[in-house]
Amino acid sequence: MNKSKRAGMAVAIGIVASTITVTAPVEAHTTGLHDNCTNFNERFRNGVGTRRAVDQGGDSTNFKRSNRIYWRAERHNGDLDRDNDRIACEQS
Repeated sequence: MNKSKRAGMAVAIGIVASTITVTAPVEAHTTGLHDNCTNFNERFRNGVGTRRAVDQGGDSTNFKRSNRIYWRAERHNGDLDRDNDRIACEQS
């Protein structure tokens, strides 16, 4: 077999191999922390807000301030901040 045929076969094998995907069964995210505010408040008693968040529903200023934790919670469950004040699961 000459070099051009081998190169052609290698390209063909590469194309076939790149189109085959093996996927594992999709499993639900089961950490429980972001499932609801009850679980979230077990870890963060007064909720978590962004660094510049201001509680619009009350005067709670005891929440943890962390952009990283807040946005991770929002990506997982957008219902944790229903009043959209950038504080997830704040205590009233």
